[in-house]
Amino acid sequence: MDQAAFVKKIEDAYKNNDYATVQRYCDHGSMLYPANKKIKKYTGLYLLSQDNVKGAFILIALDDIPNDTRHLEKIISTLDTNRSYKEVIMVVSKKGARTPLMQFRYGKALFFMGDDRQALIVLKQSYGTGIRESDYFIGASYHHLKDYNNALVWYKKALSREPSNQEYIKAIASLYKQMGDYPEATQYIMRLQQ
Repeated sequence: MDQAAFVKKIEDAYKNNDYATVQRYCDHGSMLYPANKKIKKYTGLYLLSQDNVKGAFILIALDDIPNDTRHLEKIISTLDTNRSYKEVIMVVSKKGARTPLMQFRYGKALFFMGDDRQALIVLKQSYGTGIRESDYFIGASYHHLKDYNNALVWYKKALSREPSNQEYIKAIASLYKQMGDYPEATQYIMRLQQ
């Protein structure tokens, strides 16, 4: 199959709502024809299967993203759940983070994509609007930036919210170890074994 026929197959599948075929062809097409712009525009297809948007699809590169906040929040949540952080950032850059939950998921995406400074700004805003789960990622962002004192403050907030969370305990132990406070690090390591 030549390149033109390959693209036609993708376009026909998209018009017929055969999104599984579109995705399969895009996966192969991006390897076979990496410079083809038409194939690139069909990449980023996601099936949303939460609540009443089951069967709805978004095509990020084509701007087929709903404008209403409720669906947008579900899209961003689904992308976050699937760890599609790059796509979360793309959607937010096109449509904005209109709710505290969207802001939190956007901050997480920035964190996982390595933009700790911007993640701090966004996550602190979401924390200020009541998304307490932001505390851990704020601490982790400070940790990556080697601001250990602030990291410790935020990690401890997260741990006080969820005292048995193993991830939070490990983060604090790791932080104390990096700070050279081995007795404190040992105390948190011991908590993991209880």
